[in-house]
Amino acid sequence: MKIAIDGPAGSGKSSIAKEIAKKLDILYVDTGAMYRAITLKLLKAKETDYEKILKETKINFDGDKIFLDGEDVSKRIRENEISNKTSELSKNKIIRDYLVKMQREIAKDTDVVMEGRDIGSVVLKDAEYKFFLTANVETRAMRRYKQIGDDKVTFDEILEDLKVRDYNDSHRENSPLVKTDDAILIDSTNLNAEETIKKIISYVKR
Repeated sequence: MKIAIDGPAGSGKSSIAKEIAKKLDILYVDTGAMYRAITLKLLKAKETDYEKILKETKINFDGDKIFLDGEDVSKRIRENEISNKTSELSKNKIIRDYLVKMQREIAKDTDVVMEGRDIGSVVLKDAEYKFFLTANVETRAMRRYKQIGDDKVTFDEILEDLKVRDYNDSHRENSPLVKTDDAILIDSTNLNAEETIKKIISYVKR
């Protein structure tokens, strides 16, 4: 069984997908973490031959942890330096093609919940269940503001950042963020996390 969850930044895809995987007892694949792990590797590399570097790269999941070439990088990939560079590098076609292939391999013989920006439209076009999770940008910004809990970052800064990311994600040349015709729209503007999870699971037949 393949469940694809797409949506804009700050829509809660990661936390929602993770909980759905737990409740259904299937594998959760954090595609964003995979891009972050690749970004970490490329930043540490002394060369720019992406194809050569990627061929020598291994990414594995173990529960909530992600391993890059055997090293647990779960915390390292969340640092600002990595966050700031991931969006830029994820536009690279060589990197995207490599990770799409890896993501498809993971899902080939395993029940998965996979979330991202292009799962239903590109990575898992054959997914039995496709969802497009969203909320209005003000709601997403407020949720992220509360999550960060840092006085150095204002709500308005987060709001503007999300607006820019929304535009970039939906207008990028490779694999733009789109809702496919067969995806179920889940608007969580007026739903809490548990309500959103229940709504999505209600569509899934075991």
